[in-house]
Amino acid sequence: MTGAESVAVLRAAQRQLNAAHAVWLGLVAEVGSRALDSEDEIVRLAAPDRWGADEVRTALRISAYSGNELLDFAWAVVHRFPKLHAAMAAGELSIERAKVIHFWTRDMSDEHAHTVIDEVLEHCSIDADRPWTSEQIGARCRTLGIQLDPDWAQRRFAEAHRDRRVISWRNEDGTATLAAQNQDPARVAGAIARVRKLADDAKRDGDPRPVDHLRSEIALNLLDGTYADLTDGQILAHLATTRPADAEMGETDVPEPEPEAERDPAPAPAPVARSPHHGVQLTAKVSTLLGLDRDPAGLAGQGPVHAEYARDLVRQLSAGQWRFAVTGPDGYATSSGLVGARPTGWQRRRADDHGIVDLLIPAGLLAALLDGTLTSPALTPWWPVLEDIADQAATAPPATEDQETDPEDARRRFPRPGLRRDTQLRMTTCQGPGCRLPATRAEIDHTLDHARGGLTLAGNLGPLCEHDHDLKSKGGWQLIRLSDRKIRWITRLGAVYDVEIPPLIEPDRPQERGERKHPRPAPDEPAA
Repeated sequence: MTGAESVAVLRAAQRQLNAAHAVWLGLVAEVGSRALDSEDEIVRLAAPDRWGADEVRTALRISAYSGNELLDFAWAVVHRFPKLHAAMAAGELSIERAKVIHFWTRDMSDEHAHTVIDEVLEHCSIDADRPWTSEQIGARCRTLGIQLDPDWAQRRFAEAHRDRRVISWRNEDGTATLAAQNQDPARVAGAIARVRKLADDAKRDGDPRPVDHLRSEIALNLLDGTYADLTDGQILAHLATTRPADAEMGETDVPEPEPEAERDPAPAPAPVARSPHHGVQLTAKVSTLLGLDRDPAGLAGQGPVHAEYARDLVRQLSAGQWRFAVTGPDGYATSSGLVGARPTGWQRRRADDHGIVDLLIPAGLLAALLDGTLTSPALTPWWPVLEDIADQAATAPPATEDQETDPEDARRRFPRPGLRRDTQLRMTTCQGPGCRLPATRAEIDHTLDHARGGLTLAGNLGPLCEHDHDLKSKGGWQLIRLSDRKIRWITRLGAVYDVEIPPLIEPDRPQERGERKHPRPAPDEPAA
């Protein structure tokens, strides 16, 4: 059997497994819904009662919690969402993807849940024209849920956020685990990004410890007060004093630094409690920020967020770097750049704020806002931003695959900031199959390797995470750029996977969205 044939057999086995799981879930639902008098005849309940899960958990030797979760899932797939069960029985839907869909649709109305399922099912099969990973399916379910009922996402977010907590537990091996649950995703993204950055800086300075050990040390020291009032530079200096004494990283006592001599107390300015927003990147349509719609925005590495959250967050990121992309009718960028202006009264750009805001606006909407054809109560403070974008878009060259044509720049190993930024705006995530790592955290890869004569031009660049970059350069996988909107991966076994670069803004499809022509009413606004 050749390598490509082994891939084909693996895929066929997956389809068989999907069908087997459909049978299994049907039996779980059947057992869980059988009534008391079902010993010798078929007596089914309209729905599982309090004791149904006990039959399941006992038969399968699982915990009560697991039994309840399994029965709830099986009943929903078999009876509430029969399309999911039919897709599994046909071998098209895996149990993992079914669990993702169930997680996001279980508290939607039946109408909205079925609308979501109808859209995502076509992408669930491994044989689909555009197959999605479980992460992509979950993100699309959440996005559609917000579009169909913006209040659903707010309710779900608020209910979970009310239960936020920090907990710890002891592990069986004697170590302990610390976790912050149900937190604000932007703050989590900023917190972990700061820990990563400090650890990466320490590694660049020559620290021999594994990066995960450094991250652990930094995180605990930040939490327990060890690093209170220390700057990042002082934290790195302290880490340097705790390095192992030899390359083998054997345990060596490190002498404590001599205490500083006491000095007369002097008043010191109070430290500013201000997040540097490391790793916080918001992508939002200008129409959403202006209140013209309640479409979801995107938080890099975290997924879609509801409109009200995005409007609050964009103001918090006012001092970060703002970028824009003007899009054409197809939703792809026609021009891009940096935004220097800010809404009236907002903070200006500050070098110590590392947050990023990507503003997306169709060219037609930009023109309509500036000429007064379309208005919004929130438009006035945003006027400087719109004028800044319009001025740059009017003078920018048309977006092409090879905008940067200077011979010296084309031979550079690394792209200049403008080309890097444009690449990250056009392709927002790693281009590996199913990878969702934000482009700002990925490497800018040459499709035709620079070492083999590949030029540093837009048409030869794309973001790849470290793993997928190694897959291409060391793992025997080939990467072919079919167009500016599609690339092809060929595995070492000969399997072929095409990856489409999605538009920044989805083109309007009213026939698929219930002919929606007007913005949805706000929660306290009467419907027409």
